[in-house]
Amino acid sequence: MTMVYIPAPLRDMCGGIATLDVQAPTLDALLRALDLRCPGFYARVVEDGRVRPELAVAIDGEAATYPLSEPVSHVRDLTIIPAIGGGQ
Repeated sequence: MTMVYIPAPLRDMCGGIATLDVQAPTLDALLRALDLRCPGFYARVVEDGRVRPELAVAIDGEAATYPLSEPVSHVRDLTIIPAIGGGQ
């Protein structure tokens, strides 16, 4: 089971919940499972077959550009990270 940390800007879709436990074989399946519990979530996170560029995913603390086919059945923690704007 993977503990998914939902960022504040997406919590409104999940009734304000900050974390959800999800079991899925791939990142795509995990995001689709989240969409079943938080309707519209998948469309807010995925675009053109990949995680939207303004978001990042950290798997067990390692942030990277993961493909939707990334295996996650062994993952303990997955965090969706919104981009931080500002600065020069």
